[in-house]
Order: sequence, then structure tokens, then C-alpha cells
Amino acid sequence: MFAISFLFIGSSSIFAQPDTLHAISTSANVDLMSRYIWRGQEYGQSPSIQPGLSATWKKFTLGAWGAYKFNGAGMQETDFYLSKTIGPISFAIWDYWNFCDTTYMNFFDYNHKTTAHLLEAQVLLSGGETLPFNIFGSYFFYGADTSKSIYIELQYLFLSDPINMLLFAGFQPKGTYYATKAAIVNIGCTVIKTITVTDRWSLPVSLSLVVNPYCKSVYLVAGITL
Repeated sequence: MFAISFLFIGSSSIFAQPDTLHAISTSANVDLMSRYIWRGQEYGQSPSIQPGLSATWKKFTLGAWGAYKFNGAGMQETDFYLSKTIGPISFAIWDYWNFCDTTYMNFFDYNHKTTAHLLEAQVLLSGGETLPFNIFGSYFFYGADTSKSIYIELQYLFLSDPINMLLFAGFQPKGTYYATKAAIVNIGCTVIKTITVTDRWSLPVSLSLVVNPYCKSVYLVAGITL
């Protein structure tokens, strides 16, 4: 599901005539995580490889993202999204698809009674450099979560090269996806340090401390971007 990507390992641009078409930029990244923790929830007791692809044109981004266990059978994930940035506000639609690699699953099943998809609308309000606070909100409007849960997260960014830090607190005011009642489900911080390997290549390393007060769980998650 939604993840912060720290480094793109490859990129390309396609240029047409400047007065007719804007550039289309593409990017790809691969994160290796010690655990897959998302919004205070644990998905699979195994390290996770999380690849991503995206293409951007006129501040529209179309992308795909996945999370796959290193070992053992269980739930895997393949997602698609479309986002648009307008000034300090970003909007996105995500299609999350979780599937079990030991049973038959139909990606194209969007029937509201049987689908394993979750469709989510997102909005992110960024304070920018002058006010390093973000407010994020999401709503499951269709799919496997029939309670149509809402998730709201307050974020604070501390940027200081070579170490950056994100503090966050997430709350479910409606629904039952993250908790059986309204509850704080995700508190913690992520620290990112970029290690210079060569003049042309650096390695971002992340460490996240995640606390879910509702589940009474605590996670310390490490990750690198190749």
C-alpha cells in the first residue's frame, strides 16, 4: 500500500516539441523492508520487497506499487494509483489488491460482494517549507471494506541534510478497517539518512518506530532503497 519512496534508481524522459507536449518523466524504485507495516497494521511476518513504477505528466502521476514477502506463503499485494498535485494539495485514487499466493484470485473481480480490491480516495495538504506540517486524509469508498473507513494523519517534517525525520499520528474516526471503533492506530517517527557510496550513487536508509495504541503493538522497522 501507500509507502514513502526514498530514491529512484532509474528515470527517463520523453520530449516532444516544446510548444505541443510537455515532458513525460518515468521513475522506478525498490525498497527492502524488514517488515511491512502500514498505518499501524502489520502485513506478513517476513521481510518485504516493495517495488514501484510511475509516470508523471503535467503533475498527473500514474503508478503501480507492490509488497511481496521474502519467504513463506501468504498475502501479497499489487496496487495502482492516479494522483494530481495542485499547489499545496495533492489528490489521489488508489486501487489496493491483496491476494493469497496459494489460492486462486481474480484481479478483475470488482463485484462489490466478492471483490478483494479496496478503492481509496486520498487528499494531502502540505504546509511546505514555511510550515512543515502535513494533513493527510483517506476514505475507502468501494470494495472489501464495507464499513468504508476513514483515516486521518497529522505529519511533521524535520529536514536537515543528511538526516530527515517524519513524525506522524494517525486516527480512524469512522469504520472498522483499522480498529473496531474510533481510535488512534498509528503513532511514530521515520528517520531517513542518505549514505554516499560513490560520487554518482547514494543509499537511503530508513528506520521507523511505529506504535499502534489500539492493538498495543510496537514495531521497529528498517529499510533501504537500492
